[in-house]
Order: sequence, then C-alpha cells, then structure tokens
Amino acid sequence: MKKRKKFNIWTLILIVSFCYFGYTFYNQQSSIEERNAQHAQLEKNIHAETVKKQQLSKQKSQINTDEFAEKIAREKLGYVKDGEKIYVDTNK
Repeated sequence: MKKRKKFNIWTLILIVSFCYFGYTFYNQQSSIEERNAQHAQLEKNIHAETVKKQQLSKQKSQINTDEFAEKIAREKLGYVKDGEKIYVDTNK
C-alpha cells in the first residue's frame, strides 16, 4: 500500500502566499492603469495651457502697438477713420 503525503502547514502557507500576491498584483495593476489615465489627462491639460500661454504672450506683445488699438476701436467700439465710407447692410 502506498503512503499518502500529509497536507502540512507549509503547503497551506505557500498557497495563501500565492493568493495574497496574486490579489496584490491585481490591485496594483488596476491602480497603475488609473494613474496612467490621470497622467495622460494632465499631459493634455498642460499642452492646452502651454498653447494658451503662448497665445496670451503673443497678444501681450501686441497690446502696445497702434495696430492693436485700431483693431479694438474698430471691432469693439465701432469707430471709423476720417474719410472712410460706411456701408450699412439693410438686409440684416
């Protein structure tokens, strides 16, 4: 008759350890994926803010010019230069 091996405590500890490490690995992996998604979103935000900063600095450098003052006076205030003819669209 064959002798049957006993199920000892070290086998149980080994099985529990593998289960624990598997569970921990799964949780860490999902956490890493979530952080990567957040990182990608923050990278997009940084790029958008960088573009906005470049546009604002370009606008800042143009503020003190005569062309910018004339543009604002024409667009926002409705001013015209002396001698210019004004055409009004009656269809609107």
